[in-house]
Amino acid sequence: MRAQHGWYGLEVALRAKARYTGSAIHKINPAYTSQTCPNPACGKVDGKSRKSQAIFSCTSCGHTEHADIVGAKNIKTKGQAAGLVVSGRGDPPGSAKRQAPRSTAPAAQAARAAA
Repeated sequence: MRAQHGWYGLEVALRAKARYTGSAIHKINPAYTSQTCPNPACGKVDGKSRKSQAIFSCTSCGHTEHADIVGAKNIKTKGQAAGLVVSGRGDPPGSAKRQAPRSTAPAAQAARAAA
Protein backbone atom coordinates (compact mmCIF):
# COMPACT_ATOMS: atom_id res chain seq x y z
CA MET A 1 0.00 0.00 0.00
CA ARG A 2 1.37 3.42 -0.95
CA ALA A 3 1.50 6.09 1.75
CA GLN A 4 -0.70 9.16 1.20
CA HIS A 5 0.88 12.57 1.71
CA GLY A 6 -0.44 15.98 2.62
CA TRP A 7 -3.86 17.01 3.88
CA TYR A 8 -5.66 14.40 1.80
CA GLY A 9 -3.54 11.66 3.36
CA LEU A 10 -4.35 12.97 6.82
CA GLU A 11 -8.06 12.97 5.97
CA VAL A 12 -7.88 9.39 4.67
CA ALA A 13 -6.09 8.25 7.84
CA LEU A 14 -8.59 10.06 10.10
CA ARG A 15 -11.57 8.59 8.26
CA ALA A 16 -10.10 5.08 8.55
CA LYS A 17 -9.53 5.55 12.28
CA ALA A 18 -13.03 6.99 12.68
CA ARG A 19 -14.56 3.93 11.01
CA TYR A 20 -12.52 1.70 13.33
CA THR A 21 -13.66 3.57 16.47
CA GLY A 22 -17.22 4.32 15.32
CA SER A 23 -16.58 8.09 15.28
CA ALA A 24 -17.76 10.70 12.80
CA ILE A 25 -15.59 13.16 10.89
CA HIS A 26 -17.06 16.53 9.90
CA LYS A 27 -15.19 18.71 7.41
CA ILE A 28 -15.48 22.39 8.29
CA ASN A 29 -15.15 25.03 5.58
CA PRO A 30 -12.36 27.35 6.79
CA ALA A 31 -13.37 30.25 4.50
CA TYR A 32 -13.45 33.61 6.32
CA THR A 33 -12.79 32.06 9.75
CA SER A 34 -9.82 34.35 10.40
CA GLN A 35 -11.87 37.39 9.29
CA THR A 36 -14.86 36.63 11.55
CA CYS A 37 -15.03 38.01 15.08
CA PRO A 38 -15.05 35.11 17.59
CA ASN A 39 -17.02 37.22 20.10
CA PRO A 40 -20.47 35.51 20.19
CA ALA A 41 -22.19 38.87 20.64
CA CYS A 42 -20.52 40.26 17.50
CA GLY A 43 -19.63 37.66 14.84
CA LYS A 44 -19.02 40.33 12.17
CA VAL A 45 -17.16 39.18 9.03
CA ASP A 46 -14.88 41.89 7.67
CA GLY A 47 -11.66 41.50 5.71
CA LYS A 48 -10.45 44.80 7.20
CA SER A 49 -10.45 43.18 10.66
CA ARG A 50 -7.44 41.14 9.53
CA LYS A 51 -4.84 43.88 10.04
CA SER A 52 -1.90 41.66 9.03
CA GLN A 53 -0.94 37.99 8.77
CA ALA A 54 -0.89 37.78 12.58
CA ILE A 55 -3.20 40.50 13.91
CA PHE A 56 -7.01 40.39 14.06
CA SER A 57 -8.81 43.47 15.35
CA CYS A 58 -12.59 43.53 14.90
CA THR A 59 -13.80 46.68 13.15
CA SER A 60 -17.14 46.39 14.94
CA CYS A 61 -16.50 45.53 18.59
CA GLY A 62 -12.71 46.04 18.87
CA HIS A 63 -11.86 42.44 19.89
CA THR A 64 -8.12 41.92 19.28
CA GLU A 65 -6.31 38.59 19.12
CA HIS A 66 -3.84 36.60 17.00
CA ALA A 67 -5.52 35.88 13.65
CA ASP A 68 -4.67 32.15 13.72
CA ILE A 69 -6.26 31.80 17.17
CA VAL A 70 -9.38 33.60 15.89
CA GLY A 71 -9.59 31.19 12.95
CA ALA A 72 -9.12 28.16 15.21
CA LYS A 73 -11.83 29.37 17.62
CA ASN A 74 -14.27 29.92 14.75
CA ILE A 75 -13.54 26.47 13.27
CA LYS A 76 -14.07 24.91 16.71
CA THR A 77 -17.38 26.76 17.08
CA LYS A 78 -18.54 25.54 13.65
CA GLY A 79 -17.44 22.01 14.58
CA GLN A 80 -19.38 22.09 17.84
CA ALA A 81 -22.49 23.03 15.86
CA ALA A 82 -21.91 19.87 13.76
CA GLY A 83 -21.42 17.59 16.78
CA LEU A 84 -19.00 16.67 19.58
CA VAL A 85 -15.52 18.15 19.24
CA VAL A 86 -12.73 16.28 20.99
CA SER A 87 -9.10 17.13 21.56
CA GLY A 88 -6.34 15.94 19.28
CA ARG A 89 -5.63 13.13 21.75
CA GLY A 90 -9.12 11.77 21.03
CA ASP A 91 -10.54 11.56 24.55
CA PRO A 92 -12.48 14.30 26.34
CA PRO A 93 -10.56 15.94 29.23
CA GLY A 94 -11.06 14.02 32.47
CA SER A 95 -11.64 10.73 30.65
CA ALA A 96 -10.28 7.65 32.44
CA LYS A 97 -8.57 6.64 29.18
CA ARG A 98 -6.71 9.94 28.83
CA GLN A 99 -2.98 9.71 29.38
CA ALA A 100 -0.49 12.43 30.23
CA PRO A 101 1.71 13.57 27.32
CA ARG A 102 4.96 11.68 27.01
CA SER A 103 8.19 13.48 27.69
CA THR A 104 10.59 13.61 24.77
CA ALA A 105 13.57 14.43 26.98
CA PRO A 106 16.55 12.09 26.41
CA ALA A 107 16.71 11.18 30.12
CA ALA A 108 13.07 10.10 30.14
CA GLN A 109 13.58 8.00 27.01
CA ALA A 110 16.63 6.34 28.55
CA ALA A 111 14.68 5.59 31.76
CA ARG A 112 11.87 3.96 29.75
CA ALA A 113 14.37 1.90 27.75
CA ALA A 114 16.10 0.71 30.95
CA ALA A 115 12.80 -0.34 32.55
